[in-house]
Amino acid sequence: MNGLCLRCGASGHSVRDCPKGSATAPTGPGSSSGAAAGPSQRSDTGKGIAKGRIFVLAQTEVPESTFVVGGTLHIYGYSARVLMDSGASHSFIYAHFASCLDVTPDCLSYTLDVSTPTGTSMYTDSVYRSCEMSMAGIPLYADLIVLPIRDFDVILGMDWLSAHRARMDCYHKTVDFCLPDGTTFQFKGDKGFSTPIISFIHASNLLLV
Repeated sequence: MNGLCLRCGASGHSVRDCPKGSATAPTGPGSSSGAAAGPSQRSDTGKGIAKGRIFVLAQTEVPESTFVVGGTLHIYGYSARVLMDSGASHSFIYAHFASCLDVTPDCLSYTLDVSTPTGTSMYTDSVYRSCEMSMAGIPLYADLIVLPIRDFDVILGMDWLSAHRARMDCYHKTVDFCLPDGTTFQFKGDKGFSTPIISFIHASNLLLV
């Protein structure tokens, strides 16, 4: 396996096989719960691996036709640079931003293997469940998987968008929501919002056997 380990940064092994597995991840600032700054806080548990893909744009903006809307939201009171991406099957949070939250991550029941066009892989099994955010004064929640996405604090993918019945208007940079209880509201994105690194993240939660 030619992946990049998210614990030690070395190639050739995944986080579950990392020889530094006994090390404790650093605690984020302001956190009393020991929240991890990185996406790998466990030893080998024999979990299955879910395959995923990530498409990278090298310092270019996503074309207008791409189904993404970006802007700013508050997550647990922190201002977050958020990308709503209909091409992402899961929702993600930047490891460094996650370390600022006073919450504790959980472990997924599988290890997510996200491969890049260069042939390398990133591995993660950490998730922050039911992260609270506010939109139009309405509290919303999302399960956010830890990934070193760097140029965004959070990516909200189709798991979250479909659960909130979102309809994206990428030309006007708006997203209309209709919650199951009938509540409707609109998020207005930043028309000048630049997406310099990540375009789409595709990940499947089908376990390998």
